[in-house]
Amino acid sequence: MKIVTASTPEQQEYVKEKITYFFDSLFPFFFSESYAEDLKNFGVLSIEGIEEYTLKEILEVTAALQTLQSLLECISDCTGDQKHSKQFDRNTKILEKHSIYFPLRYDDFLYTKDNEVLSLMGKPENQWIL
Repeated sequence: MKIVTASTPEQQEYVKEKITYFFDSLFPFFFSESYAEDLKNFGVLSIEGIEEYTLKEILEVTAALQTLQSLLECISDCTGDQKHSKQFDRNTKILEKHSIYFPLRYDDFLYTKDNEVLSLMGKPENQWIL
């Protein structure tokens, strides 16, 4: 006999909130708003069938999303390091294992958004500009 524990609605909702955070806060920092919207339309981080995830699967997806979020926030704070690339790749593979499409690489976030000044999330040129 094999016992499988199902994920809870709260865990599923947490994953959905994480993905919303990626599109509302992280992606607009690195990419233009139209490109971030294109990513959403292309099905990046689409989680269809999340209701069927087991407890183990939802925890793996949650941990992968949290790790990717932390790595991207390090990049946005100018503390990103190329050595984090392997960790980034490992977590994107975890998402792919669970049929969550995430085609972006670590390098895609390092050298993007030349027009950062135009972004709402962009850093000001000096401390007096709010």
